[in-house]
Amino acid sequence: MTRAAFQSHFQLTLQSAGVPPEEVRALWARWTEWVGESRLAYALENPLEALPHVENHLEVLRRLAAHEPWAHIVGFVDFAGLQVSIDHRALIPRPETEELLGMLLAQHPEDAALQALDWSTGSGCLALGMKHARSLWHVAGWDVSEEALSLARRNGQTTGLDIAWRNASLSDPPSGPAEAWDILVSNPPYIHPDEECTLDASVRDYEPSLALFSPAEDVLFFYRRLQVWASYQLRSGGSLWLECHADHAQSTAKLFAYPSNWKDVQIHRDFCGKERFISAQKL
Repeated sequence: MTRAAFQSHFQLTLQSAGVPPEEVRALWARWTEWVGESRLAYALENPLEALPHVENHLEVLRRLAAHEPWAHIVGFVDFAGLQVSIDHRALIPRPETEELLGMLLAQHPEDAALQALDWSTGSGCLALGMKHARSLWHVAGWDVSEEALSLARRNGQTTGLDIAWRNASLSDPPSGPAEAWDILVSNPPYIHPDEECTLDASVRDYEPSLALFSPAEDVLFFYRRLQVWASYQLRSGGSLWLECHADHAQSTAKLFAYPSNWKDVQIHRDFCGKERFISAQKL
């Protein structure tokens, strides 16, 4: 198959699979970079030249046409200066989550040896990002999923970053040392099960439902639990940072606005202008 034929086949195959045109263009750019070129470099090559290793590329195309996420195909994402391994065991880190990390780091000095906890750590991206940027911090990552933690531990090993991983459930009553942490950050499950049909197939069919969906009876369940745990775990003056559903940011913030042990409860917008993050400080 020639280079020109493969490019045409790539685009037609994904369009036929229902991939939106803008996503087809983005995937083509990712594919050309992955094979060590770029869209421009590919276009400048002889279009009638045979594409090397075409069977391998057709297999990648088959997986893309099945709506498998690009991150699963290549096996990693770039996150906050790190290469984080990713597969079906945890959510794929999104740009919004990297934004949350950036906001958190901007509020805390580099020279302070703080204690930071990432609840619902998943792949470990937030915990690893904190430790990478703030080497003096003691950072922990907790999750209810042992599968996710196995991936997080692998990421800790490959990045060489020392994180205290732990299997724990937000549904349980708070336990362990009280007021032990200066920072608590979390991107918990926040999609209501009724929204499953609205999700892209690449999310619905490939990412873990345990990390996606709230209980059907309470879309804010995990934020209520985080309010309980953070009230117990954070020191006085400690900060809480949460990613949330844009449709429920106001309701999420109210969970921390009324109790007397919280102040400076703020909603922050993401790069798309959506209300996506909550921050608060424990009194």
